[in-house]
Amino acid sequence: MTSLSDSTLPKDERPVGLATRWSDRLNPILVREVQQAIKGRVFVLTVFVSLAITVAIGAMVVGRYDPRGGAGRTAFHAGFATLMPLLLFIVPMQAYQSMRLELRAGIAEQLLLSRLRPMGILLGKIQAAMVQFVLYVAVLSPLLATSYLLRGVDLPTVAVSLLLAALLCVTATALAVSSAAQAVLPGLQPIANLATAFGLGMAAFGFVGFVVSGQYTNVVGRLLRSDQCTMVMTAIVLSALAAGTLALLMARSFLLHAFENKSTAFRVFLFVVPLVAFAWTVAFIDAAYLDEAVPAATIALLILGITFGVFMVTEQRELSPRLRAHAPTGLLTGVLAAPFLPGRDRGMLCLMVYATALALVAWLAWPAGSSTMRVDMRVEVAKVGLFTLTYTFVYLGLARWLRGRLPAGLPGNHLARFLLPVSVFLFILVPVLIDLFTR
Repeated sequence: MTSLSDSTLPKDERPVGLATRWSDRLNPILVREVQQAIKGRVFVLTVFVSLAITVAIGAMVVGRYDPRGGAGRTAFHAGFATLMPLLLFIVPMQAYQSMRLELRAGIAEQLLLSRLRPMGILLGKIQAAMVQFVLYVAVLSPLLATSYLLRGVDLPTVAVSLLLAALLCVTATALAVSSAAQAVLPGLQPIANLATAFGLGMAAFGFVGFVVSGQYTNVVGRLLRSDQCTMVMTAIVLSALAAGTLALLMARSFLLHAFENKSTAFRVFLFVVPLVAFAWTVAFIDAAYLDEAVPAATIALLILGITFGVFMVTEQRELSPRLRAHAPTGLLTGVLAAPFLPGRDRGMLCLMVYATALALVAWLAWPAGSSTMRVDMRVEVAKVGLFTLTYTFVYLGLARWLRGRLPAGLPGNHLARFLLPVSVFLFILVPVLIDLFTR
């Protein structure tokens, strides 16, 4: 028999190449978003404007060469100031508009009927933003390279700047996508449009002013020469990852069906944050300052838990039929999984477990000492923590009771979350203000 070559076979019978197989593994949202961005007018216009600015700045720098590095610093400031509006405003707003279009046209519901999950859709948009980040950096890379060759900035400054730019782009895009997902209600769309555009615009404008003034390179230079560089950089990276993850979880909750599990991911996130925070504190804070750092971190994490608790204790009490069918049925697994399942009773249990675990981890992370001052400090911090927890459970218990008296459904949840701060204002702040003005 004679074998036919691959070119003579029909298209559907030809062997699939390696590049095609790898492309099938890519997120389809990533492929679609990149194709739409490249074909759009905004991308082409911004690329041409960036190229024109790069050529203009390059010509100006060549005519003003300074052996002391002044021209190189000017080139870096101009190039980085040109890059930041693209990453803090153009890319996030494109993701925001894309998410709004999908929700308004019902495309998201069609995507959820496929194998894509809500987090897959959101991660595809983040990946598309990073592709645009690489393209914009490639456009401005000659200018950044020129700034190094002219001895204006060193390579660590350029590397740290690109890392910070990537973190800011990912975080801004996640916040923009989350804002678009939360604007499902027609009444919230104008507010979300204005707030997102204003917030991203002010962030981009402020960062451009910070870079152009020359303070940015001074701050980064001092940071790279200090002993606290690793501590500060890890704190920035972890903060950006936490903010981006929380924004994506919020967007995911709006894409899920009403009967899906929207709470477990938030509760797991709530328990992961203290572990990371205390691990970072013990690893990077000097032992001489742990007496102040550990209580401060504990109070901040307790406030975070209170914020999550407001949403947990105002949920529906019963599990949906879908969740009841997939909930753990064993005695041990059911007890362990109970704090992480939706429901306001389980939400109160989750907050109790969180507060207990937080106090235990804080007590273990706090260095022991034999001095009377440290023992007194532990007692005072314990009193403040117990006082705060008492008020917390009183008012969250009130919110849980209010939620039980309201009609079932999402409007009841929102109303209970609104009445809780109102009750705090009426029962705490108003008596204090009356006492202040009367005396």
